[in-house]
Amino acid sequence: MSKARIIIADGNENGRRRLKAMLTGYGYLVQAEASNAPDLLRKARMMFPDLVILDSRLEGASTQEIVGILEGDELSNVLVLVDSSHPRQLDEIAHINKPYSEETLMSVIEVCLLYQNRFNSIKQEVGKLKKSLTTRKEVEKAKGILMKKMSVDEAEAYRMMQKESMNRSISMIDLSRAIIIADDTEINNKER
Repeated sequence: MSKARIIIADGNENGRRRLKAMLTGYGYLVQAEASNAPDLLRKARMMFPDLVILDSRLEGASTQEIVGILEGDELSNVLVLVDSSHPRQLDEIAHINKPYSEETLMSVIEVCLLYQNRFNSIKQEVGKLKKSLTTRKEVEKAKGILMKKMSVDEAEAYRMMQKESMNRSISMIDLSRAIIIADDTEINNKER
């Protein structure tokens, strides 16, 4: 598995440099560095990193606003570095308190990336299920139209659709859509 692409967002140049050295030492690709919120958001929109490591004191917007934009627009997963002397309310935001050990940070990064991968897999599966449900609804609707127009039962209507789909070398969904459109057109013509 290739190592993740990361953007570091910290107003402190020394902090960015230390973090970059640590991350590259572990084989991560640091795509970019940002010193303020607008710079970070611009780079994230251009690069779509796997993870943004964000210092909670970054200037230009609040931590919640930045995370809301990055995650809401699906630009990146975010890990916030929180200064323990300036605690913030970060209930549902992945974060780690400073100071942290290198091992702890690397473990948290791996967990963030793991959950992002799982989330992406679930999102893809949901997309497939939605598409499958839409397809099934359209096939059912087309089947209902054939049952009504041809006075056949459900099984026969489905067999007719399968045969027509094979004869025309088109998918069942395309055939279903054609049947639905033809029926809608016929209904509209009768209403005129």
